[in-house]
Amino acid sequence: MRWRVKWVVAVLFTVSVIGVAKLESAGMIGKSVTQYVTTGEDFLTMKKWVSSMINEPEDDTTIVSHEGGLLPTYESMQPFKNGVLVSYAVPIAIQAQADGIVVFTGSTRDTGKTVTVLYDDGDEVTYGFVGKFEKLPYTSVKKGDTLALMDEEAIYIMVKRDGIHLDSSLLPAYLSGSVE
Repeated sequence: MRWRVKWVVAVLFTVSVIGVAKLESAGMIGKSVTQYVTTGEDFLTMKKWVSSMINEPEDDTTIVSHEGGLLPTYESMQPFKNGVLVSYAVPIAIQAQADGIVVFTGSTRDTGKTVTVLYDDGDEVTYGFVGKFEKLPYTSVKKGDTLALMDEEAIYIMVKRDGIHLDSSLLPAYLSGSVE
């Protein structure tokens, strides 16, 4: 019986968020309300709340381990927009570096097919120019899960830490796992 109540609450919450968004876009609500429920941090908070309701143990002491780095050895790296373009000899699978949640999968004007993941440590990493998505938006991921597969031999990577883009000069160290 308890699982039915959870589903009813989840459906009501979803309908209310969509309803408020529609009312806001129609101009019936003057204040911007959707900005408070559409950020990655909100989804991370909701994920923790739901996992506590279903009695999943929540590990608040998540430490990112960059063993072997985020991605395999690359051929070249150059700054592009707020991140870097990293080239490889062969296409690779893009894997989650830690536990987190996929907050965006789609196509953007600048980076083509793109996947953005909000990790439990607060880092938000965007991978662009991917070939095939392996995870859907708002899907929880564990360390090592495949997020996407590269189509080309280059990938765009952008990292936001505490809401600030990491400088492209710091990304080689981040990719090697030496930036904490």
